[in-house]
Amino acid sequence: MAKIAVLESFYASKKWRDFRLTIIGERGSICEQCGKMIAKPRDAHVHHKIELTEENYKDATIALNPDNVMLVHKDCHDQIHER
Repeated sequence: MAKIAVLESFYASKKWRDFRLTIIGERGSICEQCGKMIAKPRDAHVHHKIELTEENYKDATIALNPDNVMLVHKDCHDQIHER
């Protein structure tokens, strides 16, 4: 499976969706990068500090570790990834 397909599959998984909702529920609606409010739920991104790769996405200590993610809004997420 290609790298992008592997990661897309992970991000579509129930484990990730449940984890993401838990992070959003626990951390609220404030961007951990800039401190501004995340106005729209669809703009809330759970960003991995250690980037997921095809080698580490199955490692729960990286992929599903609350200490390895930040709740950020779309603009900050795009900025982090230089998009």
